[in-house]
Amino acid sequence: MALALLVLLAIFLLVGASTGRSGRSRDAYFVADRAGSPLAISGSLLATVVGGSATIGAAGLAYQRGLTGAWWTLVGAVGLAVVGLVVASRVRAFNAYTLPDLARRMYGPRAGLAVALLTVVAWTGVVSGQLVAAAHVLSIAGFGSTTLWTTLFTSVLVAYAVIGGQRAVIRTDVLQAVIIVVGLTATLLHVVHVSGGFDVWVASMPPGALSFPVSEAFSGSQLGVMLVLVGSVYLVGPDIYTRLLSARDERTARVSALAAAVAVIPVSLVVAGLGISARMLAPGLAPEEALPWLAQHALPPSVAFLLLLGLLAALMSSADSTLLGQASVLANDVVAQLVPLTEQRVVTLAKVALVAFAALSLLLALSFRGVIASLMFAYSIFTSGVVGPVLLGLLGGRHRPAERHALAGICVGGLCGLLGAVPGVGVPLKAQLPLIGLGLSVLIPVVWSRAASLRPART
Repeated sequence: MALALLVLLAIFLLVGASTGRSGRSRDAYFVADRAGSPLAISGSLLATVVGGSATIGAAGLAYQRGLTGAWWTLVGAVGLAVVGLVVASRVRAFNAYTLPDLARRMYGPRAGLAVALLTVVAWTGVVSGQLVAAAHVLSIAGFGSTTLWTTLFTSVLVAYAVIGGQRAVIRTDVLQAVIIVVGLTATLLHVVHVSGGFDVWVASMPPGALSFPVSEAFSGSQLGVMLVLVGSVYLVGPDIYTRLLSARDERTARVSALAAAVAVIPVSLVVAGLGISARMLAPGLAPEEALPWLAQHALPPSVAFLLLLGLLAALMSSADSTLLGQASVLANDVVAQLVPLTEQRVVTLAKVALVAFAALSLLLALSFRGVIASLMFAYSIFTSGVVGPVLLGLLGGRHRPAERHALAGICVGGLCGLLGAVPGVGVPLKAQLPLIGLGLSVLIPVVWSRAASLRPART
């Protein structure tokens, strides 16, 4: 299996590198010359969404809660559907390079810088979450050092992202999307078959496992929090918007988001089915060990290998997107806004930052206890400060808030999210702070803008 794993990593590297060098322009490196087709963009969106949280993490939630564990990814389908129906065309029309660049074009340089800083901090947790999941998956193989394999895994995705930029990431994502669907589906079909068929498999489930949309283990209020904190990251997400900005036109962006939303639904249900199956076969596991346990103890080698391929493809497709997005934001939306840089130097800085963020994320991955924990850290910070003001800008048109009003919402909301997410910080209402921050990030710009419009003009 070690040789097969090396071959898989080599294939991903070759596919990514086959795009050639990305060039020295921001158009080429950050948004693949804005030439993405519907198939490429929708496949890349699917692969990006189905990462460590949507596989290892969501299977763990299904292990604990039953079918309601699928909501972790289903809220992503909801977010993508809203994106396709409402905001995709508007995002693509700005011709920005990143989400913070979009915020800067809507509001101004200070708001763009604030969004960039929050994105860089929050997305460190997202990348770390993928690497935590990679360590879980690579433990399936049961040979060598997991740390060594995780480092090799990270090195491969860093290499092709540095060489080919966004074009390499999108091309590998499409291949990885196919591998994800095949690997997960083949595994569930095998589990159902050896259980004696679909009816027997369903009858053998723990009581309440198929309760949906809520259950005893997952209340309506918890679903509401997940829809807001997690779903919002799909509605306004750096990696999602980068794909939309890489589409060849507004129609492609809209269609791709809707197609990806539809494709996420069956994948979510398949992963939940695998988590429930692990609970049936081995109660008492640590939840995020559900898929690794299936591969090691319940599957023949051929099916276990397909599952391993699917999980690695899922992790790599999310990690490369988030790393490239994070590095692009630092170079284009932080440093280049503070220090004058040529376009070539911005691209070079992004490549250096990508390597640095990969190394930092590897170190941070060791401090997080699980995939979902690291993702919730990131989502709490990002959703609280960024989502509300960006949506106000996209949907408000000429009536969007002024920069100072949006900036106040971003800063107050982001601070609330940060205080609520950082471990060891004792503050009142800590668990509710991310939601409070999101509310304030919308309320402050709206109220302040309204008050300013009612103020009598000076004579």
